[in-house]
Amino acid sequence: MNLSGKLKKLRVENNLTQEQLAEKLQVSRSTISSWETGRSYPDLEMVIEICDCFNVSLDFLLREDERMVQRLNFGVKQKRILIGLVIILAILLFNSLVSTTSFQANPKSLEISNVNMIRDLSYNGENPDRDWNTTIKLDMKSKNVFFKPIADDLLVFNDNGNLTIQTNWSFSLFNIFDTRRTVQANQSVLINANVTNEDIKLNLRGDKLNQLIPFHISVINN
Repeated sequence: MNLSGKLKKLRVENNLTQEQLAEKLQVSRSTISSWETGRSYPDLEMVIEICDCFNVSLDFLLREDERMVQRLNFGVKQKRILIGLVIILAILLFNSLVSTTSFQANPKSLEISNVNMIRDLSYNGENPDRDWNTTIKLDMKSKNVFFKPIADDLLVFNDNGNLTIQTNWSFSLFNIFDTRRTVQANQSVLINANVTNEDIKLNLRGDKLNQLIPFHISVINN
């Protein structure tokens, strides 16, 4: 006997009309009629309520009704798929919001390479529209798979030839597909002409080990 037949049998055995059962389950009488004739099926939550109403097991009510079991399994799968899609959309939304924000890069997770400096010794720093005489070009790479350096956020601090650089980086889940995670950046700084090339030092701001970054330097307009 399938679910529709068992439901009608249980209702009759308990001396309930369709209207009375509908009131107990908080559905319409036509819904009960539709279930008993097999035109439609209750969902899993309602099946459990029916079991509680008649004090029978879920196994008893669903046994021998393969169509109902398949329908319930399909409904459960749909819910799981829906939950999965909601989680994915939430992650993508979070990623979209966070990726618009920049964070100060962790010096331990940055690699600086291919540093080239060009000094223009003919410039004396008196032009208000030009507050630099040295251009620094370099490659920045993140060791963290979810972060990528921002080239435009590169800053150079100068203390009489002791240069420190700092940058920001952006977070994105999609950065994991960028195996290089390397950007090319350039920034300018004013170095006193009295500072010799040999006296110039370069490191990362915030690096507790104060490790020097190797670089190549060239001079123009000497």
